[in-house]
Amino acid sequence: MKLKNKKAFVTGGSSGIGAAIATLFAKEGADISFCHFKDDTKANLVMEKINGYGRKCFNQNIDIGKKDNCDDFFQKSLQSIGEPDILVNNAGIIYARPFEEATESEFDETLNVHLKSTFFLTQNCYKIMKKNKSGRIINISSQLVFSGGPNRTDYCAAKGGIFSFTRALSLEAINHNILVNNIAPGVAQTALLDGIDQNVLDQAKDIIPMKRFAEPEEIAPTALLLASEEGSFYCGATLSPNGGEVMVWLMKLN
Repeated sequence: MKLKNKKAFVTGGSSGIGAAIATLFAKEGADISFCHFKDDTKANLVMEKINGYGRKCFNQNIDIGKKDNCDDFFQKSLQSIGEPDILVNNAGIIYARPFEEATESEFDETLNVHLKSTFFLTQNCYKIMKKNKSGRIINISSQLVFSGGPNRTDYCAAKGGIFSFTRALSLEAINHNILVNNIAPGVAQTALLDGIDQNVLDQAKDIIPMKRFAEPEEIAPTALLLASEEGSFYCGATLSPNGGEVMVWLMKLN
């Protein structure tokens, strides 16, 4: 087992990439604490899978985009499974609409769920990891930090912030044997795609050389690499399983 007896905190762990990471980590020997927002049915299914691997699990329904809630999730996770060895900042939302139609409330919610939660939950976990002189922090951004994407300006801004935050913190954290890295996935088949017109999705698939979106379970092994001993030489890195999509954008730029 690659994560035997490790403790991992995961945000947005009830579905999609977060659920795939949480269950894979549990399969590899880690106890898991994850949060979600109003997704009890799926959260209970994930918890059952984790318990099925013989691991401890705690889950909390909470709006992680508020600092007080970050603090609350952190404290309850500590009480439930112990001090974190690994943190995965995965929680996310997306509003797809033209730039001029974006509202302040949508902007605030997007930045809070993505960037604010990453910043302040990391701050809580970082203090423990610094004391223990060991830790892995894995942030989930998006391949859109490289390519950009129309109708998702606030989402791209938030993910770009996570990308830069990762690189900045990694330079401080390495002095305390804490590795901070980033995963920038391509489009994955998750609930974030709900409500997007099928024609738009089909066009997006056509751009990708592999002609399909990722399954969450295809992204999770990248997180496992960064959390395990095999990932011990990654610092401030961004790994991007994207089916070749970024390569297409780079070719267009040239």
